Amino acid sequence: MRLLLVDDDALVLESLSVLFSEDPELHVAATALNGAEALVKLQSLHVDIVLLDIQMPVMDGFETAERVREQYPQVKILMLTTFADYRSLHRCLEVGASGFLLKSDPTEKQILTIKAVYQGLPVISEQALRRFSEDPLFPDLTKREQEVLVHVAQGLSNKEISSRLCISEGTVRNIISVMLDKLGVRDRTQLAISYWQQKTGGSGHA
Repeated sequence: MRLLLVDDDALVLESLSVLFSEDPELHVAATALNGAEALVKLQSLHVDIVLLDIQMPVMDGFETAERVREQYPQVKILMLTTFADYRSLHRCLEVGASGFLLKSDPTEKQILTIKAVYQGLPVISEQALRRFSEDPLFPDLTKREQEVLVHVAQGLSNKEISSRLCISEGTVRNIISVMLDKLGVRDRTQLAISYWQQKTGGSGHA
């Protein structure tokens, strides 16, 4: 089966290409760094499945999935992301994705999911499916803010969060500042406490 991998991180594309090529049934036909580039490549490529990162510049995964579904209905769509939340999962289903994978899923599971989608089976990562049944901890936060909050709660520094999410440290600081206002807490320590209280069924804000 022929794959088109789409992710704005060149290292992710290279890593997935190498890992998937170890399975004789998978062939990475091409890669693209954003949705617009992917649509251009689809004009001259035959692929069976497009693996789409959700957050990308120029054209994100959701818009790309809608375009692919409209222009190439025979191509199956598999969403790929670092973070699963209720709204993203719901949106993936809305745009017609056949599956949802976390980048943290083991390669063996990712390959099995690709094969299942190729056979016409809708598949969602087990980790993502568990989160799909949960309400978002802080519905007022955007997806990006929730991503940063999780990393703050895990004790990561701004520099580490910046590296993980491929955004600048300044952007991380701005996001944290916005979250402090939204959640009515004083500092990143209180942010982390709020997160874990909500996660464990505690009383909420400190």
